[in-house]
Amino acid sequence: MKQHREPQFCETERTPEQRLDTVQWAFGVSASAGGAPSPELVQLYERYILGEIDMAAIGVELEKMYPTTRGDDPRYAPGQPTDRWYPQLDVAPNPPYKPLPADYDASNEVAEPAGPELPADECVAQLRAFVADIRQHVAEMPPRQPYTRLDV
Repeated sequence: MKQHREPQFCETERTPEQRLDTVQWAFGVSASAGGAPSPELVQLYERYILGEIDMAAIGVELEKMYPTTRGDDPRYAPGQPTDRWYPQLDVAPNPPYKPLPADYDASNEVAEPAGPELPADECVAQLRAFVADIRQHVAEMPPRQPYTRLDV
C-alpha cells in the first residue's frame, strides 16, 4: 500500500513503544475472547509501530480486507444517508463541563520524565513474540462451550 500522506499520531502514540502498548492491549482484548490476530493484521500493525502508517490507514486497509455489511437495520438501508448519527437515548447525559479555575497555574505540574525510547525494530520483535504467545494460548484453550439457556 502506498500512502499519499504523512502518518498522523496523537500524543499517546508518538513513540514506537507507545504504539506497541496500544497494539498489545488490542490484541490482548481479542485474545480474551478467544481470537488471535491474522498474519495480515500483524503486518499492518508492525508498519504502524514502525511509524509508516497511522490508525486511519489501518482502518482503510481493514475495510478493504473485510468489507462491512449493513445488516437489516432500516436506518442503514440503501438510499439512507450514511453520515447520519443516531443518538443512544437510553444512557444518562454527560455531566456538565467544569472549566479550570481562572487562577490555575499549569507550571506547578511536574511532567513525568521520559525514559529511554525503545527502537522501533525492538518493539516489532516484542509484538511478534506477544502474538506468538497469544496463538499458543488460544491453541491450548479448551473448546468453547455454548451458553446454557435458563428458563426463569
